[in-house]
Amino acid sequence: MLHPEPGALKEGDLLCFLGHNTVFLRLAGITLLFDPILGPIGGVVRRRTPPPLSPEELPRVDLVLISHAHLDHLDRLTLRRLSRGFHLVVGLGAGRYLEGQAPVELDWLEEVSFKGVKVQALPLQHWAQRGLFDYNRSLWVGYMVEIGGFRLFYGGDTGYFEGFREIGAEFGPFDLALLPCGAYEPRRLMAPFHMSPEEAVQAALDLRADLAVPIHWGAYLLGDEPPEEPPRRFAEEARRRGLKVRVLYPGEILRFDRF
Repeated sequence: MLHPEPGALKEGDLLCFLGHNTVFLRLAGITLLFDPILGPIGGVVRRRTPPPLSPEELPRVDLVLISHAHLDHLDRLTLRRLSRGFHLVVGLGAGRYLEGQAPVELDWLEEVSFKGVKVQALPLQHWAQRGLFDYNRSLWVGYMVEIGGFRLFYGGDTGYFEGFREIGAEFGPFDLALLPCGAYEPRRLMAPFHMSPEEAVQAALDLRADLAVPIHWGAYLLGDEPPEEPPRRFAEEARRRGLKVRVLYPGEILRFDRF
């Protein structure tokens, strides 16, 4: 794991993987943060590695996108510790968990624009719940983000499904796809909701992505697979299938002028 200097995220077009699904993106002077969680899940499940940066060390964020309401994706403590003033986008119904935040809620295929950034919610195959009595009372979404001609797909949390091919045909190609590839074992339990690394590569190909980066690994032990296995298998399958990938370890920065 790397510990980048906070100043390294303040200039240029870049992406920084912070572990699990937390990704910091800076493009055309706009800063976005996906599924920020930089502490224990629900205050209980600790990270296997410390976060590369604390919420207070992150540069000011313009837009926070949250894929669904699970505790390891919608983390209220991390949100409270971020610098104030960001706009927040969530799936339909997830605003119930964010009292005082005034998020924009999107149904599948709905979109919103912010300072030249287009954000569109896209369907995935997953589920949502935080307590005993709120099963699927909020929506799980992926996101298409367009900034200055750059098109990104953020996969949130999902099992593999035919919708990737439909999304690729309708909205692709994508310059970059961020796709979950961890917490996939045991398959008999996880297959409907979490992709294997090989399925994540297939999803990237379906999406017609020019470059893919694996996420949903590197911070928590949520599946039975070894913790370093997801990115290794993802990279191996990508090489076999001819997909361009970049594996980022927590804290590593990808600068877009270095493709």
